[in-house]
Amino acid sequence: MPAFIRRSQIGLAGLTPERLRGWTTPLMFWGVAAGGAVSLFLSDVPLFRKDVLIKVPVVGNYFVDKTPDSDKPF
Repeated sequence: MPAFIRRSQIGLAGLTPERLRGWTTPLMFWGVAAGGAVSLFLSDVPLFRKDVLIKVPVVGNYFVDKTPDSDKPF
């Protein structure tokens, strides 16, 4: 029986699962940071606030507009 059996690895453009395993933690941190930045920059956009931020379970009540209709100009 041979000591080494050659097998083909699954990969795309030279990226194999073994090479990508080391990048999972940094990419998760960058993804969380990017999501936080998008939420911060778009928190004043009414459509983003209504569709995304109000539906977040912990901080959703912070973004609910409690201004009375008489104080809204439009």
